[in-house]
Amino acid sequence: MESKQPGGIGVQAGRVDVWSVRLDEPAKTGSEVVVLSPDEVVRANRFHFEKDRIHFTQCRSALRSVLAGYLAIPAAEIRFEYLASGKPQLAAEQNPRALQFNVSHSANMALIAVGSEHRLGVDIEKIRGDVDTTTLAERFFSVRERAGLQALPDHLRVPGFFACWTRKEAFLKATGEGLSFPLEDFSVTTHPDLDPELEEIKGSTHEGKQWFLADLTVVDGFRAAVARERSPHCLETYAWN
Repeated sequence: MESKQPGGIGVQAGRVDVWSVRLDEPAKTGSEVVVLSPDEVVRANRFHFEKDRIHFTQCRSALRSVLAGYLAIPAAEIRFEYLASGKPQLAAEQNPRALQFNVSHSANMALIAVGSEHRLGVDIEKIRGDVDTTTLAERFFSVRERAGLQALPDHLRVPGFFACWTRKEAFLKATGEGLSFPLEDFSVTTHPDLDPELEEIKGSTHEGKQWFLADLTVVDGFRAAVARERSPHCLETYAWN
């Protein structure tokens, strides 16, 4: 995974950059807590555990610094607006090139996906071997996904669960609707070693074809995926720190 700084104004049409951020490592110069807005500082201070406060602060600081590189404005001056689902987006007057972004974090890792024009979502999850895949799949997966997971050999059941989970979450986050979009109403593929697909949306296999899904190789012990409305011509991953 390449390490670089975002450069230039905006991001090329059809391109998606995904930045990995280690939340337990020192922030880069210029991405200290001073770049956070007052409401972000309040949110950070609400965390009960110091580790969670640090992770939130690191993640938001990295997000602002990454976006500042694309927007060519100071990180501290970036303003966010929030959809009803809580998904942040850039204030319209700061975003003439329709920059899209999404953030996900799990344990000590975060991902920041940046693209343009089309809706975009990303998800990362730390893989845990002690999960009750059957019970959780009954609660969160569609009938089609549960059948796909059940058909996997035992050694692929946990990887398949997290592959399905991250693909599903990435799509949900891209729609901007969050959990108001019923989890039963769409299906993704579950095999962890095959290219992901959005198989159906509300029973329609045609609707899923306008969406692009890709698994991301980030770091051992984690599973990650990105979703975008329309296929990008270029998907690159970079290390922020």
